[in-house]
This record gives sequence, C-alpha cells and structure tokens, in this order.
Amino acid sequence: MSAPEGVGSLERMLEAGVRFLLRCNPMKFFWPIYLSSLLVGTAVVYVAAPLARPYFAGLSRKHDTLPLVVESAVPSALPSPVQPPAAEITEPPRLPVSVTADGHEAPPASQGIHLASGGDKPEWGITYQRTSYYKPNGSRQGHVPAGMLVTFKETRQSSKGVMVACQFPTSGSTNDVYLVSAKDICLFTGSYSRLSTRQLEALQAYYVLNGKISQRKNELLQASAAKNPFFDAYNTTYTVYTAHLDKAKELALQRNRVTDADKAHLEDQLREMKMAEVRLKAEYDAAHLKFRTWSDQHAGEFAKPENDPDVKKWTQEMSELRAKVPDLML
Repeated sequence: MSAPEGVGSLERMLEAGVRFLLRCNPMKFFWPIYLSSLLVGTAVVYVAAPLARPYFAGLSRKHDTLPLVVESAVPSALPSPVQPPAAEITEPPRLPVSVTADGHEAPPASQGIHLASGGDKPEWGITYQRTSYYKPNGSRQGHVPAGMLVTFKETRQSSKGVMVACQFPTSGSTNDVYLVSAKDICLFTGSYSRLSTRQLEALQAYYVLNGKISQRKNELLQASAAKNPFFDAYNTTYTVYTAHLDKAKELALQRNRVTDADKAHLEDQLREMKMAEVRLKAEYDAAHLKFRTWSDQHAGEFAKPENDPDVKKWTQEMSELRAKVPDLML
C-alpha cells in the first residue's frame, strides 16, 4: 500500500534535515537535532493520521460485522414478564386449522368433532344454560353461565343425578376439578383446539343465546304462574317433594358405602322415607292438578314465551350461527 502524498513530502524534509545535521559535530547540535525531530514527527502524525484513516478503515471493517453487546450490571427498570406456572394453564395449544380444497375451514366432523352420544368418549363440552357447579365433596360454589367451555374428565353419580367432572380451561385458572349437572352441558368428541377461533366463538355464542332464551322463558312462565291462585300451594308441595327425593337418594348412596351395622340403620330410615314419599307425592299431584286446571282455563290471558320479541330475536340469531358450525348444536 503506497503512503499518502502529504506524508511522503514530510518524510523527505525530515531526512534532508537529519543528513545536514549529521555532517556537523553531533554533540554540538544534539539539542537542535532533538527538537527538530520532535517537531517534524509531530507534524507527520498530525497530517498523516487523517489521510491514512481511509486505508486502515478497510482493514478493520471486516471485524465490525457483529456488534459488541455489554450487559449492564444495573438491572433494568422494567422487569421481565413472569410466566404463570405450567400447572395453572389447562388449555391445550391451538392447532393449525385444516382447510378444504377450496380454501374454506374444514367442517368439525372432518376433525373428529361431533356431539357425543352412545359409547362415544367425550373430551370437552359447553354449558347450554346457566347452571350450578360444585366441588367434588358436593359443596356448592356458585353458578357458571351458558356458553362456558369445559374439559371433560368423567361422569359421576350423585344425589342430584349424573354429574360431569370437568375443568374450566381459561388462562390463569387452576387445575381444580368441579362437578356440573350432565343435563346442563353438551359434550363433544375430539379436541376443541382443532376448531378455528371463528368456529369456537360461533359455537359458544350459540349456547350463550340458548341460555338467554331459557332464562327469558322461565321469567315469563314465572310471571304468568304468579297470577295463578294455586301457585303457592303447588310450588310448596313441589319443593318439599323433590327435597325428600334428593334426601332418599343421598341415603341410598351412603348405604352402599357403610358397614353392616350402619347399613341396617339406613335401611330403616329409607323404609320410613318411602312411606312418607307416597303421602308427599299425593299432595303434590293434587296441588299440581289444581294449578294446571286453572292455567289451562286462563291460557288465553297470557302471552306465549315463544312469541316474546327477545326470544324471537335470539332464536333468529341462533339460526344464523347454526350454519357456521354445523352438527354441533342441539
């Protein structure tokens, strides 16, 4: 690599000056030589450094492709996001949605997803009306709304009938298992993670609307029933009779889990309850007959729930959603 022109001129000047001084007595001219060399050398560096920078830049550029990153010893003011424990997330990862040859979302049936029936093994479900949920020990926890997504574990017998042991797979939830009445939930095969977001949202919206219709119809029927003079008697006998049946079922389940001595005591209780059940049933039937007779005679005085404006509107919306996710609606 040739030196820059400015640098060469200064070198020649320095060389000429040094040769001149060397012809003379070296000791006599020590300080002049020393000072002259210092001045000329400084001038060379001052002039040559800027001129030579482009030549040396090319040598170092190939080492600058990866920047040097130095981690500070001082922690950042913004902490890293904390991920929830793995045990607190029960929702499976969303799988790629299959599409048909024409580019449309594959129907649920092609993904192995359909309403569970017969000997099918369900994997998940959706509540289709507002319902109570319980801990496995039977303690009531509150209500879950219609349209709630659950993962299926198993079915269990209880004094309240068949219950579904399930989990609520929402982010941040725990893996606690709860019981929901099987009569308030639709169960499906396959995995809901194979549904597209649009399909799952449409399915849940469908059952949310179903829950609204069920609740609205109950409100209208109760409002009509409250005008029936036999309603209070009918409601009281119904409550007492169904509570008696629930208690009998509970004792029957206990009898199957106790020793012989306790079993004999429970069997005596069940015989007494069976005799009382006959009396309570007769009282309920009599009150129910009076209630129904009056309702039939005054049926024209009350609007039918299916003709309610809200019920008709929600029914139409359900019909539109049914086409988006076929074969998964009741």
